Amino acid sequence: MRPGALHAVAAAIAFAAAAACGPSSGTAPAAINLVTPPGGGAAYIEVTGAPDSMRRASPEDLARALRVSVDADAPPVLGTYSVAGRSLRFTPLYPFDPGRRYRVVFTHDALPAPLDATVGLPAQHTTPSTVVARVYPSGDVVPENLLRMYIEFSGPMGRPSGIAHMKLVDEDGREIEGAFLPLDYEFWSPDHTRFTAFLDPGRVKRGILPNQKMGRALTPGHAVTLAISREWRDEHGLPLKADFTRVLRVGPADTQPIDPAAWRIEPPPPGGRGGLVVRFPEALDRGLLMRALGVRREHAAVDGEVVIGGGETQWTFTPQAPWRAGAYQLIALDILEDVAGNQIGRAFEVDNFDTVDKSPNPTSIVMPFTIPAAPAAPTR
Repeated sequence: MRPGALHAVAAAIAFAAAAACGPSSGTAPAAINLVTPPGGGAAYIEVTGAPDSMRRASPEDLARALRVSVDADAPPVLGTYSVAGRSLRFTPLYPFDPGRRYRVVFTHDALPAPLDATVGLPAQHTTPSTVVARVYPSGDVVPENLLRMYIEFSGPMGRPSGIAHMKLVDEDGREIEGAFLPLDYEFWSPDHTRFTAFLDPGRVKRGILPNQKMGRALTPGHAVTLAISREWRDEHGLPLKADFTRVLRVGPADTQPIDPAAWRIEPPPPGGRGGLVVRFPEALDRGLLMRALGVRREHAAVDGEVVIGGGETQWTFTPQAPWRAGAYQLIALDILEDVAGNQIGRAFEVDNFDTVDKSPNPTSIVMPFTIPAAPAAPTR
């Protein structure tokens, strides 16, 4: 490696003297490095001095040989592998987070023992500043069969899932084991400021094995505390500024499908850009409310902004252009859910999960409303 060509941010780990490629063989010892290319390119992991056989290895074999993760128990970081000469390179799908430590393990039959190193980019920031800004549902009472929660942060977070840093605690201070569903996928918003956490649907839904064995995580008539540890790391690899807790009261289970006939549509005054208000008799899922409701006029979508309030029981639409007098339609996609997973016309407690329609083309429910004409100006 030419001086200054690459910046290695990890100490080399040499073979034992008894290894087949010892000092007498004239080959360089194997080493794990975190490399930052000059000019600001994305950092990557490189194993130098890798056995020659790695050049003939399949992508699957390369992935088994070189494992990169945030800790020993975490799933491997996603990325691509390549071999050039006796160097094996791992390039992450997403850039490594500055300030975060990564464990790198290289295993091969030619090695007397696996190479193991912990590497990381320097932190760009040193003072924690990110906090939990909001949690949805925002109401104080949630149903016994609550299905999901949204955690919103004041700034972008790191890539790994945050389930390990979340827990529900009962009134006696005991953690409710297995409340959240551990997933290999990361349910983040595109800007990484909102994380979706699912309560285990196998425990929520009656009549299936997890529910029969463990029951629901929430008990009606009792309180539960959501606790989020400050050890959850932001995009700079720094912990949150503080721990977060929020107490929720648990109400009865909600097992009824959503009925749009129970919604109250309040048209805006004629003219101007006043908000169209739709009120619901129960809290609906905030994430779906942002994309499953809309306004149409003469078969064309009306552009505007949406504000959700009232503990997710109110949807307000403000158009970009002033309202025109005439007929409009409120459009609701049948994928809309309440906080217990009940959809329009279909309860979450269906006979079995296979009966749920997984069509990529949801059905539209159409609800007409009218913007009256503005009163004529008085004549002199």
